[in-house]
Amino acid sequence: MKKLCIPIFIVLSTLFLCPVFAGGGQEVPEGPVSLNWYAHASTLDNTQEMIIKTFNEEYPDISVNLIELPENTTDKLQALLIALQSGDDSIDFFNADVTWTPIFASAGLIENLDKAFPSSERKAFLPGTIAAASYNGSIWGIPFRTDAGVLFYRKDLLEKYNKPVPETWDELFATADEIIQAEEKAGSEEMYALVGSMKQYEGLTCNAVEWFYSNGGEVIDKKGNIVINSPENVEILELMRTAYEKGLFPEGALSYGSGDARASMFQNRQVFMRAWPKAYALGQNPENSMVSGLLGVAELPRGESGKRGHSTLGGWQLFLNRHSKNKEAALKFMNFYAGEYAMKLHALNDSYLPARRSLYDDADILKKNPFFGMITGVLENAVPRPQSPFYAEISSVIQVEVQNALRGEKSPAQALYDAEKEMNKIGQ
Repeated sequence: MKKLCIPIFIVLSTLFLCPVFAGGGQEVPEGPVSLNWYAHASTLDNTQEMIIKTFNEEYPDISVNLIELPENTTDKLQALLIALQSGDDSIDFFNADVTWTPIFASAGLIENLDKAFPSSERKAFLPGTIAAASYNGSIWGIPFRTDAGVLFYRKDLLEKYNKPVPETWDELFATADEIIQAEEKAGSEEMYALVGSMKQYEGLTCNAVEWFYSNGGEVIDKKGNIVINSPENVEILELMRTAYEKGLFPEGALSYGSGDARASMFQNRQVFMRAWPKAYALGQNPENSMVSGLLGVAELPRGESGKRGHSTLGGWQLFLNRHSKNKEAALKFMNFYAGEYAMKLHALNDSYLPARRSLYDDADILKKNPFFGMITGVLENAVPRPQSPFYAEISSVIQVEVQNALRGEKSPAQALYDAEKEMNKIGQ
């Protein structure tokens, strides 16, 4: 098995030079087939390699080269779009974010899977994962993992100060502020209330969408109207800006990606963290985490004007490159990777949320990740990000204007007014 790690600047600068991105004109090889799978970086226990090894026992004539994409979701998207738009046939299949379906499908860059992934097989998957893989009445991806933002909290600190898990964002900041002051008086290092992915990339969009919907707001309504500039959204953004100004977020939080947010929590600097469920497994390693065994998981809070908290629906699926010359072999692995064996292994090793319904009743998974018992409720109330061929542009506008508000460069009202104005221009 061949494993490559390609930094984004190398990918973008060598797309038309490196043999990996050679493009069309190659003959279909005879005999054994070698597939190139563009995927996430290696997981905790090298789960992908374990799955490939098991697959090879059943299909010894199909080898799979795992090629690691950049960690940043935006960088993944840019690298893949450039490669596939050039007609590259060396990428056989790849991991795709739930927001990418209309982007790749509308551009004709991926294979339609209506026949390869029939409706009879889709019934075993969570509805949200199938909806995210669909566009214009067709299915384009095979889901292997779903996701939803959750609230991590320090169980030991809440128990020490007899505090319940907060139900609203206001309660969260008040609870954390009280605990932080008490801990600092006792001689503890400086701590913060909340951390999340807040730099200008896709992670900030996810956090912001959760804030808006949890306060009764929306971004795009059911009729397709841009409604990000609403009183509910202004209210919750004002709350977050005030918390940032008070120092309740870590210094430099607006440059934090997912890894930075986890590091702050694992270094005993946080009371609360918004993160994806995979942080649970990462936080249990005492060699890398000072809070091993101390993390609780709950649904995200609601805003004062909201009825309940909402998570942003995340997740990943496999897309088949339309230009691949090994489609039949690629589909064999794609179906294997989206099967119960592979999803269960990822759940046990990496606390990834399975896309298949059946695994949420699996005793082994629930023993290893007890919080999976409450995740189905989170997923049922998760909100999708807007499905649009122009999603990347829409997300970019949200990131820029939310940061403008948090930094104090604009009022929340002005930032959201400007965001709505810019979003209405996109695609027109």
